[in-house]
Amino acid sequence: MYGIKRILVIVLLCGVVFPALSQQEGTLYFMNSLPQVTYVNPALQPRYKFSLGLPGSSVYAQYANNAFNYKDFAKKQGDSVIGDLNKLYGALKKKNYLTQAVQADLFRISVKINARMYFTWNITAKSYTRQMLPQELFGILTNGTSPLVNKPTTFSPQVEGLAYVESGWGASYVVDRHLTVGLKVKLLKGIANATTAASAVNLSIDDNYNIKGVADVNLKTSGIHQFDNDDFDMGDDWEVYKKNTGMAFDLGATYSLMDDRLILGASVLDIGGITWKNDTYGYRLDPAKAHVTFEGVNLERVLNGEKDYYQEVSDSIDTNFEFEKGTIGSYRTPLPKRFYLSGSYMLKKTLNVGLLLYAEQFRGRFAPSMSASIHKEFGRRLSTSLSYTITNNSFNNIGAGISLNFAPLQLYVVGDNLLGAPIALASNSELNSYLNSAQFVNVRAGLNFVFGWDKKAEKIPNPKP
Repeated sequence: MYGIKRILVIVLLCGVVFPALSQQEGTLYFMNSLPQVTYVNPALQPRYKFSLGLPGSSVYAQYANNAFNYKDFAKKQGDSVIGDLNKLYGALKKKNYLTQAVQADLFRISVKINARMYFTWNITAKSYTRQMLPQELFGILTNGTSPLVNKPTTFSPQVEGLAYVESGWGASYVVDRHLTVGLKVKLLKGIANATTAASAVNLSIDDNYNIKGVADVNLKTSGIHQFDNDDFDMGDDWEVYKKNTGMAFDLGATYSLMDDRLILGASVLDIGGITWKNDTYGYRLDPAKAHVTFEGVNLERVLNGEKDYYQEVSDSIDTNFEFEKGTIGSYRTPLPKRFYLSGSYMLKKTLNVGLLLYAEQFRGRFAPSMSASIHKEFGRRLSTSLSYTITNNSFNNIGAGISLNFAPLQLYVVGDNLLGAPIALASNSELNSYLNSAQFVNVRAGLNFVFGWDKKAEKIPNPKP
């Protein structure tokens, strides 16, 4: 049990520390030699009749940025690299989202019960974080306040983050030779959360450059404030996390046509949310108090040598914009909802091409993506995939997957925008060109114990009336 707790701590810290990863997996979807394909569509039935995953059998991480990359704000000046705010501002969108997802399987089992039924059970630690940074916020740093004269503006930065443990029970059922349906029910135990319930900073500047600012911010958290308590130990105080509970569902279906050469699929994942009750703590800026009017620098007081003048101005702003902190009641947050639409066509018995449409919906944002892939099996020992993905205003994402199947061991690495790294190494002997242009990358890797390769799912006649 202590080892599992340690893994949970690592996953949680990854979710907090990474530079900010929504879960999309375009390459994985068509690699049906991997038991993990049920994570993207519960109706999919993997090729192995039985598989087992222990802690670390599946570790996943993703980074996504819809606006800019490193080369959009860094430029070389002589032997040094400096930040260029004007260049960065020009690359930004109105709303700039940086998202991350991290997860690790603690236990997983998959069993083909009979010709129709496939059962799965997994326990997985997950973390998701998203920040939204408005372009106007960077505009003040880049262009100053002059463009805002007599043009009141509102900044609404947001942060969303949650870490939780998922226990999922799934089953897929072959209805007839064409249709297969799948359902997964998930019990959720929340670890930590931070969510922006309200965020608005109103700024106005008149003709005399008097600046008026008003803030209305409400941040709700769970399981974070207690880390400031020296007596708190996440392992010893594990029981407190039983208070944060939730439910979610995955739904999926596949439909085969043209003698099973064409397979269409659809799934919607993470329909549900978590109610947070443990260590709920709020941070509030009340617009009735959080406001300030700055009429410029008083030159007379500066010329008179009043050394405390700047400190007085600073203290006044700090006092007005000091967060009100305190315990709050329970609250509920949704999970990032995901949608998949797929089509796979068999060119040859061991060669398939696929097209995948994906979207994520979370807190009012709908983010679509698309992946095209080709999948090749070399007997049962080796499975490979290549993919091309368009996502997050990024068009240079070439993914790959490889699965080495030496039953009972299966080693695999699969991800989107992975091939850019070895291509950069081969061409320049360094990763800089890949890292400088990357806006999106994900990777899943691990080791499964697998048994019973299913040569081909039996064609099942239509049920008798």
